Amino acid sequence: MKVIDLSKSLKEYKSEWVAVTKKNKVVAHAKTFELICKKIKGRKDLLLIPASENYFGFVTTIYA
Repeated sequence: MKVIDLSKSLKEYKSEWVAVTKKNKVVAHAKTFELICKKIKGRKDLLLIPASENYFGFVTTIYA
């Protein structure tokens, strides 16, 4: 599996949920998981991730 560095895309988000495209672009952000789900309703191929100041050891996957 290819490793993707999202640190540049996520640098301004420290305590929110973000939705990221396959091209590493943040397309939505919100304070809670419920709100981010409402914002991206109907969109596919997005990665939802809780923003943090440190992503060391963070592993996730994207579902189509």
